[in-house]
Amino acid sequence: MKAVIYETYGGPEVLTVSEVAKPSIQTNEVLIQVRASGINPVDTYFRKGIRPVESFPHIPHFDVAGEVVEKGTDVNNVNIGDRVWATNAKGASAEFVAVSSDLVFPLSNESSFADGAAIAMPYMTAYLSLFNRGQLKENESVLIFGGAGAVGHAAIQLAKNAGATVITTASTPEKAAIAKEAGADEVIVYTTEDLVTRVKERTNDEGVSLILDMSFSENMEKDLEIIKLGGRIITIGSPVNNTPPLMWRQLNMKHASLIGVLLFTAPKEELVNAGHFISKGIESGALSAHIGKVFPYEEAAQAHVALEKKEYDGRIILEHSK
Repeated sequence: MKAVIYETYGGPEVLTVSEVAKPSIQTNEVLIQVRASGINPVDTYFRKGIRPVESFPHIPHFDVAGEVVEKGTDVNNVNIGDRVWATNAKGASAEFVAVSSDLVFPLSNESSFADGAAIAMPYMTAYLSLFNRGQLKENESVLIFGGAGAVGHAAIQLAKNAGATVITTASTPEKAAIAKEAGADEVIVYTTEDLVTRVKERTNDEGVSLILDMSFSENMEKDLEIIKLGGRIITIGSPVNNTPPLMWRQLNMKHASLIGVLLFTAPKEELVNAGHFISKGIESGALSAHIGKVFPYEEAAQAHVALEKKEYDGRIILEHSK
């Protein structure tokens, strides 16, 4: 089968299309014919060697949508011919990928395969952050950084549907419009407005109950100023500095919680519950995918360039020929 691969760490130019062995499935797995796969920032970390891969040649990406063409003898929840999506699907950018049937979720006929690949990691991350790690409750206030980004856009929709008051950030008025359309109650354009002042105004100086932070090292000081007493800060990412010094005194003074989240190590039960919730939300129309650009999978290198240059708001998707 054909697959996008790289045989050494490096820039987008290391990505090529090559012939590799078709995967075989275990008794608890299904084989998916890939129709679309999604690229996430973490995929660039693996490609660069910031995070190591198991071996070379390596097939990248984790988000996939397609059709089940084979299932293991122990699989009862999925049938051949089903349209599905999945994340944590190692080697998603190939013609076929093997995935545990527990982590494969239904994709309605009304959704495109690009939609299925687009919802995967962002929605899973947003759901785990808000509900499993953040314990968001109805009528609480939440600050979501980067409302026009993939995770932020998903989190806005999930939080609003849960009855929360949603404040989010954007760098431009155009991105603010995207976040507002997703359902945010308040969008702060942080390049022209003071984030701390605006949040305090919006919350009568109490601060927000929950923060979803996409770049913790850059925002830690502000987070600790605007978190409510007893609030929770979810550290989804810290790409600028992975080891920021902790402002321990400020954290303690706010009686606050600093909580990590990582999709790759989340308990399977949490992933299963999240996946089915997301599928139902997409099917009902309560939730929607956020796609920035779709590339043919043969143009994976160009797609990685676009992602790293932040050329598009929303997910970067690779479309696979049938």
